[in-house]
Amino acid sequence: MKKAFLILLFLFLAIGGGSFWIRQRLKADTEEQRETRIAVILSGSRDDRSYSQAYYDGMLAYAESAGKDVVFYDCVSPEDFEKTVRPVLEEGYWIIIGDHYGYEPYIEGLTETYPDVYYLIGSGTGYSANHASFLGRVYQARYLSGIVAGKRTATGEIGYIIAMPIPETIRQVNAFTLGVRKVNPEAKVYVRFTNDWNDDELAAEATNALLDAHNIDVLSLHTNSLAPLYEADARGVYLIGNNYDNRDLFPKTYLTACVFQWESFFAERISECERHKFTAKHYWESLKAGSVTLAPLTGNVYFATGDEVEAERRRILNGEFDVFYGPVTDIYGTVRVREGENLPDEELLYNMHWYVDGVVVE
Repeated sequence: MKKAFLILLFLFLAIGGGSFWIRQRLKADTEEQRETRIAVILSGSRDDRSYSQAYYDGMLAYAESAGKDVVFYDCVSPEDFEKTVRPVLEEGYWIIIGDHYGYEPYIEGLTETYPDVYYLIGSGTGYSANHASFLGRVYQARYLSGIVAGKRTATGEIGYIIAMPIPETIRQVNAFTLGVRKVNPEAKVYVRFTNDWNDDELAAEATNALLDAHNIDVLSLHTNSLAPLYEADARGVYLIGNNYDNRDLFPKTYLTACVFQWESFFAERISECERHKFTAKHYWESLKAGSVTLAPLTGNVYFATGDEVEAERRRILNGEFDVFYGPVTDIYGTVRVREGENLPDEELLYNMHWYVDGVVVE
């Protein structure tokens, strides 16, 4: 009797377990078969030859190679993010990629209504549940571009136009200046802010004011507007670009650019979403990962500059060196990073409100 009971129990569990396994397999199969539908929300124009186009080009290259369904919406302000995204979600798009940190506060209102949607927000630093953010360690490329500028300048006066005084932009001008002064210890980097990412008029005004005030012969920028490049080129000043390689627009003055290459990063993250392996975290992509890089040097760079840039690039790639290894001193002579130490990521991301020696803010 006992043996018969055990046999019946085994059969019941086997059948019940098998039924459960089948239900789970069918559910997994249904999830796996969900068509990958991606919406990309851009803060600027997809053809701005700057920040937003770098995202657009990276996603377009990925979508074409992988055969994915992608829609693009450009010139979307943070305030318009939610009303732009809601209709897209209703249409069944379940991977949302944005290029502006200002979109992050508006995601919270969507996650409860659409819990099966993944969000990837560029230039952001937050994450929660089905929301991740990503950023490039552009400061590494900026450091290399600073070497290019330091070698090229004959006056020792270099200009730098910045949109907003936030840790992201300050981190980059500091890295640039460390590169400049590695090869040209007495050079100065003069900074002006536009207080707007995209306004061409404000950017042009700041550029001309800076060039009028100093004997600047090399200029870089951290704006989405290309106006600083046009204004400086017209005055024969050498240029170091930002976000996108625009050497074809300025053949006589362009030196290089710090650029984004997002195709591989998008491919990896979207694959994780498809396999239900999404990780809510902040990705900070390095020079080694390939998401940020220094564009090839043009023929306008100073002789043999490429060798010095390559030597420093290899040190970064090999992990021998990162830009903010000490000693690093600020504009007031205070040691901010002691010899043998390095700034941790939290300090780099959130707390850089100071300038390295050699920066002059106007």
